[in-house]
Amino acid sequence: MQRNDFFSPMNFRDTARRIAMFLFVSALCLDGSVYAVSEVDIPDRQIADSILKKVYPACIKLYGIDSLTQRQNAAPFSGVVVSAEGDILTVAHATKPGNVYRVLFPDGKTGTARALGRLVTDSSTNLPDVAMMKMEGEGAWPYAEMGWSSSLVEDQLCFGWSYPETLRLSKPFLRIGHIINPLDTYGFVQSSCIMEPGDSGGPLFDALGRVVALHSRIDGPEGRNYEVPIDIYRKYWSALQKSEGIDQYPAVEDPIGLDPLIDKLQTQPLSNPVEKSRKKSLPVFTIVSTISSDSVQVLGTGFSLTKNKQIIVSKSSLVGHYPVLKYGKKEYPLQVIARDKNNDLIALQAPIQLRETVRQTAIADGLLTEDDIGRAIWTSISPTDTKKGVVGMAPQSMPAWQSSGSISARLQEINGLPTVLHVDSLGPAYIAGLKKDDKIVLLNGHDVASAEKINKEFMNYFPGDTVTVSWIRGEANLASDLILTNKVFGESNHPANNIKGGKSIRRDGFSSVFLHDSRIHSYECGSPVFNTHGKCIGLNIARYSHTASLAIPANVLQAFLQRIELE
Repeated sequence: MQRNDFFSPMNFRDTARRIAMFLFVSALCLDGSVYAVSEVDIPDRQIADSILKKVYPACIKLYGIDSLTQRQNAAPFSGVVVSAEGDILTVAHATKPGNVYRVLFPDGKTGTARALGRLVTDSSTNLPDVAMMKMEGEGAWPYAEMGWSSSLVEDQLCFGWSYPETLRLSKPFLRIGHIINPLDTYGFVQSSCIMEPGDSGGPLFDALGRVVALHSRIDGPEGRNYEVPIDIYRKYWSALQKSEGIDQYPAVEDPIGLDPLIDKLQTQPLSNPVEKSRKKSLPVFTIVSTISSDSVQVLGTGFSLTKNKQIIVSKSSLVGHYPVLKYGKKEYPLQVIARDKNNDLIALQAPIQLRETVRQTAIADGLLTEDDIGRAIWTSISPTDTKKGVVGMAPQSMPAWQSSGSISARLQEINGLPTVLHVDSLGPAYIAGLKKDDKIVLLNGHDVASAEKINKEFMNYFPGDTVTVSWIRGEANLASDLILTNKVFGESNHPANNIKGGKSIRRDGFSSVFLHDSRIHSYECGSPVFNTHGKCIGLNIARYSHTASLAIPANVLQAFLQRIELE
């Protein structure tokens, strides 16, 4: 299979020359510190930015709505528009023929669609499930072209752009991977583009930006991802135009046709030049401390400040009492210099002279933007090991949906007031004396007289914070101080909830983080993130979900370091 024009012999030689130039200018300081390298013309994208921008508008989020009230009545899922007339491809387990769905486009525009055909031949064996929908109203609608799954080969570059349910965001999250199996024995395409609930029905694209499959399911944590081949949609296009369920493959098939661009498909992912040029020893360290009598381990990044001052920065909520630096075969006690609760950062005084640090001149200038989505990144997870990924979403706020503190009581709005339905034994509410039917009116003096108000106010506080709760019991007005605890989530046994190391306990409540797909485990937070020029663009701060890792961007990190300089 031939490669596209970028890989013609002349361009390939030119690319090799540019990579060699990058290797030459990426020399390291004698003390091992990463430093600012010259900006040279090197490939830092596996998928062309023009391709990403072309398909982005067609990647949609959907959820069921009541046709009369227009209220949401089903969980969100993903899809893709594949024609200007508004034909939508998704998967059957997210839809019901004839039902109406709200459609959210990445640019903020909305519309409605009606579910058409739904093909499920055998739900007990989880065979590919296929569904189509149609936009209501007049187009033209933004759309992505359909490709041919029959053109796929092992290791071929691919990418997915869809909406993980846990993110609760209105823009899609990019993940890049490769084809593991073009067609398995159950009829699926298998890819390495990691996904989770909410991604179902989202598009898998080839390197030319054509839809080649639709996200369906995962098998194991961070393992293989199963996609419905686009050729099934092509084959049964006519049958799927009717709003009805289909339980066996239709006898009449539409012609699939041949892929006219099969020779232009890229079959091997680009190598990351930084992986070749990075130094053998990286500025990342292991920190051990005690939290609630448990020994906890996390990573930290060494930074060099002015006047030869060295510090280690890590994730604050994972550094407890008596922190210790594990350096080589020795251990050294660490002194806490500062904590930044809003960004979950901690600065620790380096107890010895570190050989490997990031200098402030090696921290990237400027802000990451939407134009940086898809750029290659790499993370140090040990002095010798790295993980690769791409920027999947530009910096944005992540409110404390999951990580805010709890009083360990179940509440419901009754007659306009948050009312206690149940108090957990020995939790903060129990200790403070709250009882069933008590009505909460104030939290730290702020009016919380509605479910919306109290939920919003709780998002300002984290486990360990002390808050004053005021409530009404009959004719009495009562109040007490409570120390908030962690929320307890009753998560299912879905593979997406069984990732190694689990999700970070403090995984949101950040004013600015960027998302990437590098699969950073919770105990690997505190590690640095670099771009292809060796510049530090952030610090890993949370494993948010099966698909998403969060990183504090360089500008926030730089502000924290400057604060340390002034102290």
